[in-house]
Amino acid sequence: MKFACFRCGICCQHIGMIPQLKEYDRGDGVCIWLTDNLCSIYDSRPEICRVDEMYNKYFASTYTEEEFYAMNLDACRKLNEMYGTK
Repeated sequence: MKFACFRCGICCQHIGMIPQLKEYDRGDGVCIWLTDNLCSIYDSRPEICRVDEMYNKYFASTYTEEEFYAMNLDACRKLNEMYGTK
């Protein structure tokens, strides 16, 4: 199973409150690597941006894969509701 990303870029447009991504914030909460709503460094993106890896490395003993993906999807939907993109 893999996380089903909408590829809308909304999470990358709102990284300002994520300490692990501070160095990638261009100053307005948008990731410096976001280009046309896609990650321009996708294959070498930070670990925190890799839902599948984060699950396997940090959350597999806490949640089922389905629960973890559902939580991430819920966060994605909430961002989209707040910012009106989907």
